[in-house]
Amino acid sequence: MATRTLAEQLTVDEVLAELAALEDPKIREVNQRHGNDIGVNLSKLRGIAKRLKTQHDFAKELWATGDAQARLVAILISSPTKYTAEEMDVMLREARVPKVLDWLVNYIVKRTRNPKTGVSRG
Repeated sequence: MATRTLAEQLTVDEVLAELAALEDPKIREVNQRHGNDIGVNLSKLRGIAKRLKTQHDFAKELWATGDAQARLVAILISSPTKYTAEEMDVMLREARVPKVLDWLVNYIVKRTRNPKTGVSRG
């Protein structure tokens, strides 16, 4: 049996707290000019996702928070092929922040397979 690392056992609240601790008002100010509600350096955000590794169910929990930064982490740790068309449709409709929509399309939608052809969309 494989052992889990501490990072893999983080809760949604712990990830949100870590994102809040990384908050930089200058980054938020710049991003808000572009319509993005993000105040964390994206390299640091990617570092959180790298530690969490792929955790599709946890990604769904992070997405459900509605927090733009948590949604970016969720996109990075999810398994694109595990989403149903209905789930992706809902996620696309919920994505109101430009950066979240951009990552959702490029990291999830484009990487899913067409059920009729079996070919990747991206």
